[in-house]
Amino acid sequence: MLHSHLSSILSLSINSGTNISGISGDTTQLYGLIVFLAIIITLRLYRGLNGRIYSTSRVLRTPIIYILLTLFTVFFSGILNTALESTILLIPLGTLLGYAYGTHVTFFYRNNYLYYKRSPIVMIIWLVALIIRFGIEVLIPLNVTWLLIIDLLLSGTTGILMGEALNIIKKRKEFKSPETTDGIKQEMI
Repeated sequence: MLHSHLSSILSLSINSGTNISGISGDTTQLYGLIVFLAIIITLRLYRGLNGRIYSTSRVLRTPIIYILLTLFTVFFSGILNTALESTILLIPLGTLLGYAYGTHVTFFYRNNYLYYKRSPIVMIIWLVALIIRFGIEVLIPLNVTWLLIIDLLLSGTTGILMGEALNIIKKRKEFKSPETTDGIKQEMI
């Protein structure tokens, strides 16, 4: 479902020539974008509050999707090549920061399944930056300076999400069963 929404938004942005991304020229495209953002926000809030069942692929899937979304917004922003390159370089830098500081993961068992919760702060920053990014596309689409600033924020926080995911995988290896008292914070629900 997420893939079909992303593909439709990608094709709408490429085929439209109204402004830098083509979003504000057609109300159908605008409504599609609003629905897409609402789905992402709803899923993130639900998973952020309830946690997710742990699997390595699940931990890595979200940052990879966010990297693709970030690259999509950056490549179709119309910013200069130098700015584009510096924006993309923030993803690896953010990954290092996320690995170093993304240690606020919580593991817990629910119905005999191991769950994890990420730090909500990074996710909130990324979601707010994404909403602002698309809001700028709609309200002031030709303001390249604001697009660059928000793209830098998106790229950095996307890298932090990837670093945090790598840290979650590392912490999972250190996780003790609920019977032990040392290791990562644990709770039975």
